[in-house]
Amino acid sequence: MIWNFLERSVDFNKISRQNNHKRKIIKLLLQYQELSIPELCHFMELSIPTGTKLVDEFESQALLVNAGKRESSGGRRPATYMLNPEMGYLFSIEILLNSLKINVLNLDRKSIYVYESTHFDIKDKSESLTSLTHLIPDIIKELQLPIDRILGAGIGITGRVNAKKGVSYSFLHLDIPLTDYFSTIWGIPVFIENDTHLMALGENYYGLAKDLTNVISVNLSKGLAVSVISNGQLQTGHSGFAGEFGHIFAENNNKLCVCGKTGCLETLVSGLALEASFFQKIGKSLDYKGILTHSTDYDYPLADNLHVMGEQLGKSLAVLIDLLNPELIIVGGGFIPVLESMRFAINKGINLHSLPQLATDCEIKISTLGDSAPMLGAFALVTENLLTT
Repeated sequence: MIWNFLERSVDFNKISRQNNHKRKIIKLLLQYQELSIPELCHFMELSIPTGTKLVDEFESQALLVNAGKRESSGGRRPATYMLNPEMGYLFSIEILLNSLKINVLNLDRKSIYVYESTHFDIKDKSESLTSLTHLIPDIIKELQLPIDRILGAGIGITGRVNAKKGVSYSFLHLDIPLTDYFSTIWGIPVFIENDTHLMALGENYYGLAKDLTNVISVNLSKGLAVSVISNGQLQTGHSGFAGEFGHIFAENNNKLCVCGKTGCLETLVSGLALEASFFQKIGKSLDYKGILTHSTDYDYPLADNLHVMGEQLGKSLAVLIDLLNPELIIVGGGFIPVLESMRFAINKGINLHSLPQLATDCEIKISTLGDSAPMLGAFALVTENLLTT
């Protein structure tokens, strides 16, 4: 098996030095996409003969391919190597309240298969588990993926999640870790994270937060949550639940939140809040994404409501800015299509309620990854867990 160097013994110290070197090579090529042998040896502090031997072994297994020769200002042009995209695959699985999205990614982070359902009900535990149990093996069979080339699956699920324990507490909670449950059934490594944290991982590795130190990633979708990146690392808190921004107190409005409390920020700023406002005004139930795209079909003042939401969001983000002093706030999630129209109101809320110097030092940007952020976060979740030396 070409990926057997990823297998771990119970005693971490027994992992061979050679396997550690192999992990580092894969990790570097995932980061830089293509490198020469001298560059790999420089990063890993290896001798050229040792680096050459490792690359030759990977190339003989077709895990690495020659990417050609790089332009040089003088002397012999160095040959560079890249991962063979078709020698490894992983699953990205996004589980939200009423939707399921599965992507199959190759080593080039390209999606080669997408499954989507908007009729998935996470509250129906039995049906959800049964559906997921069969879907992944069915996709593997349909795509004829060799099981020894599947690196694993990264699951992003709404609600409270402890990634280290592999446990989802809000939904699909079992007597054993959800990761163990699916790993046993599917026969591949499985890792789990909260959906908002997964988005932030995507931003941290492949989006606007890459190479930055202190960032807040906002997920404005059906609900509202944030992730905090500090010193370049995602901070998930003691129990893994950090970032429940939508459930901080905002105002005495007697509006019941899904968490059971009243006055939560999510009752004012979220897809759920937009749906409630739409129903009150129009007398019709419509999913927030439908409201965002089809508001002109109804006599509904969408622009006015988005402005109010934006200013309230900015007002609440001002607290985080004053507390954490981030260099960047990335706003993404299901509201992506209208975030540009909300930018002025968000900035207004921040500038009115944050200390001027801290507000000036913090940029507000809209995610450039869009709905790809969770998928790329799943890629990072799987590869980081497997390749950590």
